[in-house]
Amino acid sequence: MDRDVKIDTESDRCATLFHRTMSEPQVKILDKALRVLMLFSPEQPEWGVTAVSRDVGMSKSTVHRILRVLEQHAFVTQNAETKRFRLGLAGIELGRRAQAGMELRRVALPIMEQLSATSGETVLLQVVSPEGDRVVCIERVQQRRGLRLILDVGSTAPLYAGCSSKVLLAYLDKESIDAVLKKRLRPLASHTTTDASKIRSQLVEIRRKGYAVSFEETDEGVAGVSFPVRDARDRVIASLTISGPLTRVNTATIDHYTGIVREGARRIAAELGHQSSRTTPREPLHALNAAQ
Repeated sequence: MDRDVKIDTESDRCATLFHRTMSEPQVKILDKALRVLMLFSPEQPEWGVTAVSRDVGMSKSTVHRILRVLEQHAFVTQNAETKRFRLGLAGIELGRRAQAGMELRRVALPIMEQLSATSGETVLLQVVSPEGDRVVCIERVQQRRGLRLILDVGSTAPLYAGCSSKVLLAYLDKESIDAVLKKRLRPLASHTTTDASKIRSQLVEIRRKGYAVSFEETDEGVAGVSFPVRDARDRVIASLTISGPLTRVNTATIDHYTGIVREGARRIAAELGHQSSRTTPREPLHALNAAQ
């Protein structure tokens, strides 16, 4: 990933986007729906309409409409006998995703810190957004000399440009790739590829090699190398990236940085329970650094 993004604090950014895209009535009904959803707990997993109405101070008709909408999206399910509601699969899946994200960051951070110290460059951990059309930075480590204007944690970038984006795009299913590439692909820097057929060829090459490299695809004077991070079920769940200025990360040094990121991605995957190939090299980071 080599996208240079400057934003305000994450809370300010989210608040601004929220108020721009939602009217006051929509905000109020969303607030009510979330208050209803937050009632469900291990101590009281099932709720009836009357009990919810009494606890949150809403009319029964409003509570009933909210619960029906939540039921349509599988966030709650109704017991046919008792008529009470409990959390549905979507609510459970949302909690699972949050827990998985926290576990990924917990495992990755110390390894990222070592990679950054070894390389002297910025290290990023990114995932595909819930909408499936962008990447989200969920962790970042940088050295004092590292690239300063890099995606902040929580910031997003397009899926079609930059090594950390393409290495994730390459492992999505065909329908998801098609959805990304059928949209207008805007050039972000001098070397951004906006031809969908050429990007598809690049994705094939990324899958063949197992990693992605980019030079000035999203920012002038910036390059990077990214590897996919796999979980215990061999699914690609994130990208691990070293990004830096072309004065240090370039064609003459890219193999060095590639080795560092490869080892870091393998170590994170191993911590998550992934069984790597016996042929995968397992050189310690200090040995890779000494080989420069």
